[in-house]
Amino acid sequence: MNKYTVKARKRNQSLLIVEGKHEKNQLFWLIFKCFPELNIDMNDVWIYGTNIYRLYEDITKEYGDTWADDEIDIDLPFVISKKTNPEDIRYKNDFTNIILIFDYERHDTYFSEQKILDMQRIFEDSADMGKLYLNYPMIESYLHLKTIPDAEYLKRRIPVTMQPGSQYKERVSNESCIERAVEFPHRLDDLLADDRYQVTNQNLRQTCCTAILGLSDNNPDGIEDALQVAGDIENKRTLKYQLHDWMMKVGYASEGLNYWEYMRKILQSVVHHNVLKAFQIEYGDSEAVNANDISGNAARKVFDKLDLSEILLIQNNFSRDSEKGFIWVLSTCMFIIPDYNINLLD
Repeated sequence: MNKYTVKARKRNQSLLIVEGKHEKNQLFWLIFKCFPELNIDMNDVWIYGTNIYRLYEDITKEYGDTWADDEIDIDLPFVISKKTNPEDIRYKNDFTNIILIFDYERHDTYFSEQKILDMQRIFEDSADMGKLYLNYPMIESYLHLKTIPDAEYLKRRIPVTMQPGSQYKERVSNESCIERAVEFPHRLDDLLADDRYQVTNQNLRQTCCTAILGLSDNNPDGIEDALQVAGDIENKRTLKYQLHDWMMKVGYASEGLNYWEYMRKILQSVVHHNVLKAFQIEYGDSEAVNANDISGNAARKVFDKLDLSEILLIQNNFSRDSEKGFIWVLSTCMFIIPDYNINLLD
């Protein structure tokens, strides 16, 4: 009898395997909030942080050196929980989704073209062993739109000589037209907790943030009403007009949309750009992708033709030269949305 056998659990959780929890936690919280059709609640998400090559070695220890060639049924929750918490072993049958999100990391000391290809090839189904989404060069690539639409995105790339950490993050922060909107809920919470306004009760802050994010106009009186749920706030008048200024800069209420409706449109656009970019990387300019056509129909036509392993091979080829190589900017983690239902791009 398997000594790791445990009582059956309700299969309603998702496993998110990432390298750094913070950025991915924020991004996927936003995705799940904007696309409730995914039916994933962050409260039901188990986030495990690791490095893709460390995970590769953990799998090798459990299944042997030839696991990638032997078509073995890999149980990632078992591998992870056996290592981290052997008193509470988890199995893939406990999860409805297993999602792996990693950066390309050509500069990683342990970078291996073969290992990363093995991982991309084996993990291709989130409802089974798991699905791997690689971000080129890193998670911030989903923010790297200068305008919407951004016709230049199809050609956007970085040299391999650019370190993908702080250098790329700084470039994205300087160029992104959507970063302010993505960060707005977190900046809003930080602002309420600030010494100037002293909303120290987390539940009150959350309720207040929910009310503000649900507004669909920039009327300062509406903002004041939303602030009432937080009770007495120091310098409330100053806060009201500061929030009015922030909402104007983000732009959602100016369009008659609440924050979630607005960000759903933004994320749809991010997906459209990256689907067309991935298609052009894989099939080349000869397929005549229209950089200005970011409609759902354009993405529909090509999404099912994408092969993430082939895209990785191409990225490896272009980035192999340590001096003249380059990496196409691409966010495949956004494909979780059309992978679930292509109609969510409409």
